[in-house]
Amino acid sequence: MIAAESLFYKIDQKLNKLASNAHQAISLEDKTLALNEAQLKLIKQKLDGNNSYKLGLDSFKKRYQDLQKLVEDYSDHALPLTLIDGKLNKYTADLSGISPKYMFYIDSYLVADKGDCKNRTIYVNNDLVKHSDLTVLLNNSNYKPSFEYQETFSESNSDELGFFTDGSFTPTMAYVSYIRYPEYIRLDDFELPDGTTLIGKQNCELEAYLEDELLDIVVKDLASYIENTMAIQSSQMRIADNE
Repeated sequence: MIAAESLFYKIDQKLNKLASNAHQAISLEDKTLALNEAQLKLIKQKLDGNNSYKLGLDSFKKRYQDLQKLVEDYSDHALPLTLIDGKLNKYTADLSGISPKYMFYIDSYLVADKGDCKNRTIYVNNDLVKHSDLTVLLNNSNYKPSFEYQETFSESNSDELGFFTDGSFTPTMAYVSYIRYPEYIRLDDFELPDGTTLIGKQNCELEAYLEDELLDIVVKDLASYIENTMAIQSSQMRIADNE
């Protein structure tokens, strides 16, 4: 956890360290908005566009550890499945109502039936497939879904996950692990642009050692807003070093 008071104090400190206080009057509302936008940017950087599993095991473990407080467990998210395409044998799980709010996919597995065999676990490949690759995978004996081998694959759209079978088995539930959206950082009650009011103070949920990385991003964004060239350049250098 990173204390909200620390973040807001250090934002001012870092901006003013590189220039006089002239033109540094940024409202608390603007700093709050920028800080929360920076928080999402940092999470996306850690996940590398939701493809962190392609960076190698050691890199993935580090990035997973960075965001472990935001990871939702399979057991807490059993989602019913609906058949939406009988030709492709595609079933979907609705993510629009999932709580806490879904941000990035990590992993999943299915429970499926085939004849008298009930509630068999079907493992889902970690790699979310592209829609353009579906027909190739479904028609390739080495990749197509298999009840016997207990494996299948999935694709993701904005509000749903799609899972596939070979037509011989029926998945009934999907168990999904994902990265949730972080809590909104604030010093006190705060009204969002959509009119929703958040009550009370909220610290940043990210690990304490990520404070400097988060500050570098928000200071760079705010420095652009107030045209503080020195702060922008300094933050860009630190961000590059962090990567």
